[in-house]
Amino acid sequence: MSPLFPALLIGGAGLVALVLLLRYAAKTSKRAHERVSLLAAELGLAMEPAAVTFGLFHGAPRARGERRGKKVELYNYTTGSGKSRTTWSSLSAQPRADGGLKFKITGQGFGSKIAQLFGAKEIQVGDGEFDGAWFIETNRPDFFAAALLPELRAKLHAATRGAPRPSFKMENGKVLYSEVGGFFNDARCARFLLIADVVCDFADIAEVHATGAGR
Repeated sequence: MSPLFPALLIGGAGLVALVLLLRYAAKTSKRAHERVSLLAAELGLAMEPAAVTFGLFHGAPRARGERRGKKVELYNYTTGSGKSRTTWSSLSAQPRADGGLKFKITGQGFGSKIAQLFGAKEIQVGDGEFDGAWFIETNRPDFFAAALLPELRAKLHAATRGAPRPSFKMENGKVLYSEVGGFFNDARCARFLLIADVVCDFADIAEVHATGAGR
């Protein structure tokens, strides 16, 4: 046997693995773009043109438009790099005004305990199930706790069921929802149809706050 044979075998296996990886990346990027296109249509948003590299790899999908009188965006973004690279699916809504309201809603867990150690102050609404599931921070505790009506809490629970690491936050003039993962499956797209209304509800709350109701 030629001494080059093992090296050629390893090199061939590596090439096959690379081809399969590239095919998978091309397939998932196309699938994400197709699903976001369908979701955008249901939400009344318009897709932005996406670059297609080598005719195979679609750029990150993004859609914009207006819903319930608010500017809405639907998109993917990534954080980290290499093995720690994480893809997020997000939807944002921009209220007409917010009066300086800020808030963040994340799941209770190890992260929230660490946040408390570093000085994060949690508010509660007096609903044991909701308070046990969500960690809420805000710069307007009395106003925001009162704004989290039972109907909104129920909608939030229903919309985020099955979502990995869901979070809502209000900052830089926008309400933003994010969860881990790309738009690769129907379950996530169905979830975002519900998420869109919850995000717009939070934008409504910001607009009410801007009238002076929370001061």
